Amino acid sequence: MKLFSKLLGFLFLGTIIFYSYARVIEPVLLTVKYENIYSNFIDDNIKIVQFSDTHISEFFDVNHLKKAVDKINVQNPHIVVFTGDLIDKYNEYDNKDKIYEIWGVLNSINAPLGKYAVYGNHDYGGGAKRAYRQIMENSGFQILLNENTKIEGHNINLIGMDDSIFGTLDKEVIVRFLDEDYYNIILSHEPDVAEYFLEYNVDLFLTGHSHGGQVNLPFINYTPPLAQKYIRGMYEIDNYRQTKIYVNVGLGTSTIPMRFMAIPEMTVFTISANL
Repeated sequence: MKLFSKLLGFLFLGTIIFYSYARVIEPVLLTVKYENIYSNFIDDNIKIVQFSDTHISEFFDVNHLKKAVDKINVQNPHIVVFTGDLIDKYNEYDNKDKIYEIWGVLNSINAPLGKYAVYGNHDYGGGAKRAYRQIMENSGFQILLNENTKIEGHNINLIGMDDSIFGTLDKEVIVRFLDEDYYNIILSHEPDVAEYFLEYNVDLFLTGHSHGGQVNLPFINYTPPLAQKYIRGMYEIDNYRQTKIYVNVGLGTSTIPMRFMAIPEMTVFTISANL
């Protein structure tokens, strides 16, 4: 009986410690990941910062966003990309009358070669689609909705996909934008759709959506649809273009305001000429 009581006590204490860490500590941590990439298509050093999945809500507010933006600017990026899911549930967002605060913060991001964004699944529905465009454009971001832009003088071709769940996945349009003489980067919210493009001239596929599992426990590792194969970090594909897929674990939370073994991150990619 004493042993049982002790085990019950340890279980209770462990639960409290786990909950406190996953609810209070890990969600507000922020790490910066660095990836060095070398390419024959690049002549100089280009620094790209990716952030994703802010899921702005009462649990990740404008103040949290500002801290992330400050960290982005410390990196002195040439290009900044956002891969979707800005506000968690726009139809339930309490500060709709103050969304200008969001673009006020995002507008302070400095990126001399441009700021670019794509839609995520949470950027649709409940009025989110129009609000997302308003916020991002007022923030100085160019939304790439099944569109591309070339960073002239740096040989980078940046292609943005619409969200693959609630938007329009148009493989033919994306493939037409690929240029075999450029370093081709595709921005997509969902990672698993990269499978559709691995036989083409894709060099780097930047995504989010998975939250890295968000709460990772033994035998429990839930990831959303279209984030079942590529879940977090860098994947290197052995194809003729040596495509790289990166899944950013994001900044905010969704469904439950907890993270465990999925520390929020932003990612710095330095793309350089092959030595």
